[in-house]
Amino acid sequence: MRPHNPPCRPVPCRQTGAVLPVSLMLLLIISMSTLMSVRRTAATEVTGHNLRVREIAQQQAQAVLRYCERVAIDAIDNAGRLFPGDAARISPASLNGADDVGALWPVRQNWTDGSARRITVPQAHTAEVRVESRGAPAPQCLVEPMNSGEVLITARGLSADATLNNASELQSGSEVWLQSVLSRAIPTR
Repeated sequence: MRPHNPPCRPVPCRQTGAVLPVSLMLLLIISMSTLMSVRRTAATEVTGHNLRVREIAQQQAQAVLRYCERVAIDAIDNAGRLFPGDAARISPASLNGADDVGALWPVRQNWTDGSARRITVPQAHTAEVRVESRGAPAPQCLVEPMNSGEVLITARGLSADATLNNASELQSGSEVWLQSVLSRAIPTR
């Protein structure tokens, strides 16, 4: 006689449902990493935009500084024949130094429209700045002689998206201030 074997039964499978939670966890991780990547890209774009805006204001300030240096040199060497209107805007009062309490450049009223001493650069003289600067408020400067025979030039450049209030204070955008001192010891020609 043969031994009697019980019929084969399949082994019951125990399903724990691990695939669904693992899939959801992976989906959550992928979503979070995508969100972080998008946020990082947006932050990088904002930073890049801010750098471009500041660079435009910097170029405007450099252009007006060069222009006003030419005006000051013309006033010294040629009695203002090349830039008569702008040479007439040079302050008649001499300063003891750039930080003199009588200096015009720190006073906001001297930067407003209609100021007798503010020089606004004609658009033709800012042609070398970037195309993105077109539409920016015109760059401005003040030229002030000093008792030492030097000339203090303060320049203000604004970005294309700059907005100013009635007191000529920056509301939005970017502004860059530059100063230079022209000395008679350095040849101007």
